[in-house]
Amino acid sequence: NEPKIPFIAHEEWRETVNYLCDSRRPLTALRSLYPCVDFSPCIHDHDPLWEKYQQIHGCHETHTKLRESNDPQGLLERAHKAWKVVLERPERRLALVGHSAFFMHMFTPLFEELEGVVRYEDEEVEE
Repeated sequence: NEPKIPFIAHEEWRETVNYLCDSRRPLTALRSLYPCVDFSPCIHDHDPLWEKYQQIHGCHETHTKLRESNDPQGLLERAHKAWKVVLERPERRLALVGHSAFFMHMFTPLFEELEGVVRYEDEEVEE
């Protein structure tokens, strides 16, 4: 028997919140759709990050421009929280799965320093 690989969802590792398509479904729906994923680190059934930027910018019908991507301090704070999640994991090897926009915000300023350390793949992961 091979050890079970945990699939754990974290708010910090989600897509940047700019457009309505970036909002997430309620946790109750996600748990139903993805029973193999551990959603316990996600506290709110609703989407608190979407709600934060909706309070700042208004609804998606009236504000059709970037939201979180125009908030570098907010992105930086979320990126720090995301890395803290990784650092607190007991595993020595992790696969982080998410959307490219958030990864690009996290890694673009560091590409030269991370060359050979971090692999960014936009295709199927090789074994």
